[in-house]
Amino acid sequence: MALFGRRKQVTPPMVRPPAQREPSDRAPWALRVMSDWSWRLLVVGLFLAAILWLLYQVKVVAIAFIVGVLVTALLFPFVAALNRIGFPRLLSTVTVFVVGLGVLVGVGFFVGNQVSRNALALREQVLDVVAQGEDWLANGPLQVDAAQIAELTARLQDAIKTNWQEIATGAVTGLGTTVEVVGGVILAAFSVFFLLHDGPQMWAWFTAKVSEGPRTRLREAGAVAWRTISHYVRGTVVIAFTDAVAVTITLLIAGVPLAVPVGVLVFLGAFVPILGLAITGALAVALALISKGLIVAVVVLGVIVLAVQVEGHVLQPIVMSRAVRVHPLAVILAVTAGTFIAGIFGAVIAVPLVAVLNNMLTSKVIDFSPPQRRTGRRWRRQRAGAESG
Repeated sequence: MALFGRRKQVTPPMVRPPAQREPSDRAPWALRVMSDWSWRLLVVGLFLAAILWLLYQVKVVAIAFIVGVLVTALLFPFVAALNRIGFPRLLSTVTVFVVGLGVLVGVGFFVGNQVSRNALALREQVLDVVAQGEDWLANGPLQVDAAQIAELTARLQDAIKTNWQEIATGAVTGLGTTVEVVGGVILAAFSVFFLLHDGPQMWAWFTAKVSEGPRTRLREAGAVAWRTISHYVRGTVVIAFTDAVAVTITLLIAGVPLAVPVGVLVFLGAFVPILGLAITGALAVALALISKGLIVAVVVLGVIVLAVQVEGHVLQPIVMSRAVRVHPLAVILAVTAGTFIAGIFGAVIAVPLVAVLNNMLTSKVIDFSPPQRRTGRRWRRQRAGAESG
């Protein structure tokens, strides 16, 4: 035994006791993933709801500023063009602002004049259509008793006379709304002027308050958002102007009254994609039907349908930037959701907001993918140099 030395004793391996599982680990994996996503989505939803609530409390200011941003995106290229040919910044801003304001005031005055000149004739035509409708109800296939029609009209008049206090209250409320609208327009005008003059400096000042890490990403996001909004506003203006000119010329040739005001409504309605042109086009068809009859109304309807086809297959691919294009289903869903949340204003800003988010996701400015783990000597040397510097 001594020749071979002492035998080495082998220690038996330690057997670890089974780990105690937490109660949450006993749930199925799919249920744990769903619960993790649920509470995170709940927190994000509450955060977005709080932002929407705050914006609703100052809705006049928020709407005025957003309108100012959209108008600035339309006018900013003119200011930049004047700067390139040697105009000072202030002079170019004042020139573009005054000319733009003059165009808006001139269009508003012209539309108001057209409405006041043709309103009486249109009222007479509406009364004639109503009389024809009563005659059709009494002598047509329905054979409604004329006494019942007269009784229904009398009840409607009595209801208006009885609820005159509510109508007066509504008028006072409308007066308050008018004051808010006037204040919002003035605030939007100030926003446009200062954004045209100091917009880049304002954005640089704002991003300078952020730490150096997220600052680059924030500036990239701002550049993507501004480029998307600019392309969207300019393209929408071109498309809206084309639709308005087509409808206005058709109504003028047909001799339909209020052709120019309806054309202005078509122009404004085009800022609500798909639904806007449908609603204002229906108004134009109804006006043609009341004033000129069924044949003219069918012709106007054909022109509007043709305008929709040209817009979707020709103007959208040519005028709109590729980065602004959004699927029609996404447009309809966004417009509907925006209408439910914020009315007409929500319908107007829904599509550019979706386009901005789509561009940010496409350009990886907003990235939801998990961060990659960095390893290797080169990365460690870069990190050590950054820490020592």
